Amino acid sequence: MKLYTTVILILISISSQSPAAECDGFVAWAAPAKDAYFKENRIYPVPDHIQVLAKQHMPLLWVHPESWQPIDFEDYLMKSKLIRKADHEVLKVSPSARYLATLDQTEQCSLYLDADEIIPNNPAPVYIQAFWDQNPADPDERWIFIKYNLVFDWSGLAAEISWLSRLGAWLSGGSQDRWHRLDIHLAAILAFDSQNRLRLLTLAQHNHQQTFLPDVDFPVDRRLQLVAAFRSNELYLDNGSSVPSRHRVVPFFSDVAYLINPTEKPRLWAIDVAYGRNAGGKEVSLKPVFIEPKHPLADFAGLLGPPRRLLGQYIGRDGPPGFNFYAPPAYVSMASFAAMGYWREGDLDLLVKLNKLIQDKDDFRATDWNAVVTLMRNRLAHTIREQNIKNN
Repeated sequence: MKLYTTVILILISISSQSPAAECDGFVAWAAPAKDAYFKENRIYPVPDHIQVLAKQHMPLLWVHPESWQPIDFEDYLMKSKLIRKADHEVLKVSPSARYLATLDQTEQCSLYLDADEIIPNNPAPVYIQAFWDQNPADPDERWIFIKYNLVFDWSGLAAEISWLSRLGAWLSGGSQDRWHRLDIHLAAILAFDSQNRLRLLTLAQHNHQQTFLPDVDFPVDRRLQLVAAFRSNELYLDNGSSVPSRHRVVPFFSDVAYLINPTEKPRLWAIDVAYGRNAGGKEVSLKPVFIEPKHPLADFAGLLGPPRRLLGQYIGRDGPPGFNFYAPPAYVSMASFAAMGYWREGDLDLLVKLNKLIQDKDDFRATDWNAVVTLMRNRLAHTIREQNIKNN
């Protein structure tokens, strides 16, 4: 999770009610829902037929050669030190993933990792998890959701950011190329129906997401082609254009109005620039790694990179917690997460409905997120039913 300058201001205002007072605000808030969902819905061990499905549909990836490149998390661990937040004492050098997984959540919350620079990998690991969840249009049907995550050594800011974001970056001493250490929340989630047909693609982009339909938004007869944005590493569909693609981004879903309607520019707007396969990007080969439950890359409740706060406040520069802390409790479900990404540019009718629910963009708790999720799930369910009618 990352953005620019004051980013998720909500994390400052959320009171920590987790078992560990030292937990990052988002972790403290999201952990109970995340833990319950993963215990109930995660598929592990991953059976052979789902592993085959995951490998068959593993995305292709292009990255600008002068941008950050994917790394192997094991290399990061080998070079890292496990440090206590309170006094910065080094507790362990080169901690293994297995060792970190043995620490309980309360202990993890008091720790962080730091490491020297990591050499990128090509091929690079893509970390895979699988889940059962509802068909958004039919709760009685189970779909398979396969989640792919990449890891980059650093997260930079988007290629273009607002003057307020530039000022905030300068005041915080942050480099726009090296905003925070370890970028891990870059995810592509594929949803397959009970007949193993691909039905949805959701890309996690900054602290919001976008959901796409096969044979509408991308061809289903070939492997998914993705491009990581310059500097920020965020994932986008590559349309094969010879011109770099530009994508509006915002700090959080609360500002989704700017994604739908470019005239509604918030204070903290940004533009990602992505160099695809025909626009100067280079292909990075990917190798599948199916990770176990409690793997620290996914479930570490402390910080996988060093804390970099401003005046004691979270501004988006801390190293991230594990990538399973990817969503607020209201949409930690894979089906709901996908639904929250099913917005379309120019859909002003949807924007009117969302604006009634998102009344104060600066106060995260002022929004009825359950109502937002219900609205978005109903919208996605309607589209899926229409697709079913068309295909039958």
